[in-house]
Amino acid sequence: MKSKAVWLVLSCLVVTALVLVACGPAAVEEEEVVPGEEEVVPVEEEEGEEEEVTPELEVPRYGGVATVVLGADILGFDEAYRHHYQLYTIHLTHEELLQGDWTRGPSGTGETDWILDSMNRMEHKAGSLAESWEMPERGKMVFHIRKGVYWHDKPPVNGRELTAEDIVFSLQRVCSEPRSYIKTNYPTLAATSTFTAPDKWTVVIESPPEEYANAVTLFPDFVSVVAPEAVEQFGADINNWENAIGTGAFLLTDFISNSSATLTRNPSYWGKNPMGPGKGNQLPYLDGIKILIISDVSTRLAAIRTGKVDRTSLVPYEDAMPIIEGNPELSWKQYIPDGCLPIYMRTDKADSPFSDIKVRQALMLATDQPKIRDEYFLGEAEILVWPIIYTKEYANAYVPLEELPQNVRELYECHPDKARQLLADAGYPDGFKTSIVCYNTPTTVDYLSQIKDMWAEVGVELELDAKDWAVYMGRTVTRSYGELLFGYTSGIGTYFKMINFRGPSMFNGSYVDDANVAEVYEAMQPYVGVDEAKIDQMHAELIPYVLEQAWVIPGINARNYILWWPWVKNYHGELYVGYYNTFSYLKYVWMDVELKKALTGGG
Repeated sequence: MKSKAVWLVLSCLVVTALVLVACGPAAVEEEEVVPGEEEVVPVEEEEGEEEEVTPELEVPRYGGVATVVLGADILGFDEAYRHHYQLYTIHLTHEELLQGDWTRGPSGTGETDWILDSMNRMEHKAGSLAESWEMPERGKMVFHIRKGVYWHDKPPVNGRELTAEDIVFSLQRVCSEPRSYIKTNYPTLAATSTFTAPDKWTVVIESPPEEYANAVTLFPDFVSVVAPEAVEQFGADINNWENAIGTGAFLLTDFISNSSATLTRNPSYWGKNPMGPGKGNQLPYLDGIKILIISDVSTRLAAIRTGKVDRTSLVPYEDAMPIIEGNPELSWKQYIPDGCLPIYMRTDKADSPFSDIKVRQALMLATDQPKIRDEYFLGEAEILVWPIIYTKEYANAYVPLEELPQNVRELYECHPDKARQLLADAGYPDGFKTSIVCYNTPTTVDYLSQIKDMWAEVGVELELDAKDWAVYMGRTVTRSYGELLFGYTSGIGTYFKMINFRGPSMFNGSYVDDANVAEVYEAMQPYVGVDEAKIDQMHAELIPYVLEQAWVIPGINARNYILWWPWVKNYHGELYVGYYNTFSYLKYVWMDVELKKALTGGG
């Protein structure tokens, strides 16, 4: 039962990646079988469950190759032709205006863990291609471009210096190319934003006030900058690995589909180590990176167990514990993946039972979430995971279960008698029949079958309308289903846009159109990119009301583990340094080659 539960959670995260083709930044863990928006599970850090990892004081050394693993193939190398969650190497070869601030992570102040892909707080950003920036007014961002940044020394760019015009070109390109993520998923933002370079070292981005939240989310730390000459010369072939030319810390030197990718150190990279004993050192420390593409889960686990790979993540509890116990040298960190699987209930149909809050609350009360957590997930999961999860970075936007009003807390318990009474009060004393659209995997059916049995106890007969992948995805993306959908949520990094319970996104699967939500959303917008503490406060104040409405029945998220060997230095479990910046932590990591030889008997 446990393995099925874990597989369900993993498959959710996998599918979420693909779902995002239509709706927002995709949340992608490196070991997923198939990559997936924007941006789940509230969990207080539990003392004693996680190995304490303290910042290292060793002097960094150059050399060595880091070996990491993917569970899915790399499907492209350019954001105009493939969406970001399919481009696993792009944040090693290319760069953005801003990046996550390494000094605020575990190696520094500890303000962020840099684990989740959707971390997108402006206060946790640092300059990348832009060394500084301002937001002088709502709708306008000004970036001052770093001098001394050079393109990879490959034709047709041949190592020339990057300028503001290159960045303007790249921003305009993702807003105009038909297959670009921003063009396809944010057409209004793409059509109404302007990009100018008033001089060689300044970029100005302007967007309408109503699109500014999207602009702040996507333009600074999301769009990879490409060279105009490369686009002109290669055309669509720029999506081939040989033509991946950026300003990043590594060059892509080999790629074999469904096998591996090889990257080598960029000797002319501009970046310096911002902190610690190696402060001021030229980055990166590694000679190279080897990305192994291993789709089989057992083979990936064997690879970390034997030291064939140096680090892995998204390992469920039942798989992680034997590896940890059998390899005491391993370091590890527990985390909760972003995103959950809720049951969406259509609220927009006046003749539907789910337009009545009493019915929605009754089904919450009929769903024994503690039992599912304790028996199906063996206690290794969290319940309150919607509309956002708990993370230290967004802790002030989240309200823990114990701090909610009593009437809201009990919705996450199990009270069949109260459920029956609410159904009777709503005009359904004998219950009713309904149907839920879901993906036809055995684990999905297994999970929902438990809920079906629970609802049957209060007179609600649930039919599982399990569809194949293509049909299910079509229904999900277009929100075309009758009354219920087993769907997906967006990640925490866009919580201020409230797309899980507002607007036309597929993540608003319950079709919520609520005046209180709209009022708070509008009140938040002047603070976007300016005062995130204020946005956190306003969001937290709204949460009790949102949860009381029972617009969805949240899924439950299982805990997962990051595992790494001690020869991986200046590393404390980071996965993404910034917004969906896969593998970007590797430019700060260094390898203790001698220690690896001593522990593995090899190189």
